[in-house]
This record gives sequence, C-alpha cells and structure tokens, in this order.
Amino acid sequence: MIHYRIIKISISILALSSLMSCAALKETARYEFIDDEYWYRQRPDKYQKVYVDADIENDRVDIYPVSPELKEELPEIAEHVDQYFIMKDLHLNIVTIPFKLRPSVAGFPSQLNSNFNGEIFLGYRVDKFRRHFKNTPAGIKDEFLHWGVSGGIFGGIGSSVIAPWTTSYQTMDEYNGLVLTRGVGVIGSINRLNVGLAVGWDYLTDRDRSIWIHQNKIWYGLILGLNLN
Repeated sequence: MIHYRIIKISISILALSSLMSCAALKETARYEFIDDEYWYRQRPDKYQKVYVDADIENDRVDIYPVSPELKEELPEIAEHVDQYFIMKDLHLNIVTIPFKLRPSVAGFPSQLNSNFNGEIFLGYRVDKFRRHFKNTPAGIKDEFLHWGVSGGIFGGIGSSVIAPWTTSYQTMDEYNGLVLTRGVGVIGSINRLNVGLAVGWDYLTDRDRSIWIHQNKIWYGLILGLNLN
C-alpha cells in the first residue's frame, strides 16, 4: 500500500513538471530585460522602486515612478551613465542534477553518480541588469549585462543503481531503483547559463530501502537550470 502511494506521488510530480514546462514556454526567459517593476539606480544615487517600459531592440528604456506621488522623488536620468536594475521575487523552476558525489559509507568508497533525475526548485531569486554605455568608433552603444542568484529547496524523483555492493551484499539483485530526492541549493545565472551547487538526500522507494547504504545519506551535486521562466 505504501509503495503504491509512493508511485502515485512520483507520477504526480512528473505530470506537474510537464505542465510547468508547457506553461513556461510561453513566458519570457529570466535573463531577458522586460517591462516590469525594478529597483533602479544611477551612481551615486540610491536604489528606488520604478516601473520600466523597455524596447531593447530600439535602445529605448523609459523609467517611471511606481506611483504618481513619487514622481518628484525620481532623480533626473543622466545621459550615457550606466544604469542598474534589480528584480527580487520567488522563483519556481525545473532543474536537473547531472552529477552527485556520495561520500564514503559502510566501507564503500566515495562515488560520482550520473543517474536520471528531475527536480522542482523553489527559491528566492535576485536578478541584476546593467545597462552599460560603451564608446565605439561608431558612437556610443549600450548593452545589457545580466547576472542572477537564487537559493531555495528542491524535490523530485530519480534513479540509482541497486546492487550487491550498494547493499553490503544483502541482495544479489542488480537494477535501477526509483528514489525520491529532496535538498537545498544555490544557483547562479549569467545570461543563459544557470548552474549551481546542491546538498541533498535520496529515499529509495522499493523493498531494498532498508539495506541500501545510501538511504537518506547526504550527497553533494551540481545543478543545471533549464531556463523555463
């Protein structure tokens, strides 16, 4: 009965992941500068909350106060001085962990695994955009630079090799077992690249969970984001 419930939960996670993927394809990638509210500044001014109406293709960025009452408090925009924009919010996305480093346990040496897994990541994210004005022989050109960082929790499903040497030889079977994964991670982003570090634990769902040497044991991994939102 318990095993049946775990399978149902796993299928539900996969279905949710698929729905998120389809919905996110309609959204703008997080590394793109879009119309929205940001914290904005030009040095030496302090950050202020503004609304941005942007047309990057035509090099146009219009900045407005978030409310008419704050119009007088918005500093005058200096021409050809770098502008900084920060966005902060909760972030829900799908990630994968291509590599897991499992420390030595039960006399078994440390190992690096690359089994299938898919995770839903929920975290608090900060994106920073810099509108940089650059002098060129053709005149002043502006370009947008981006970096972001997020920290949070994740959970999902994956597989792991179950064999005599990973069960202290308490079984002679050899197969890929279904595991439920959870953990915490930090992801850094530079334009299209999303990569980070994770610390997690795996729970084997089948009959050998009580003899698997890595059951609920800590591992360290590399996170790759799929840039879905």
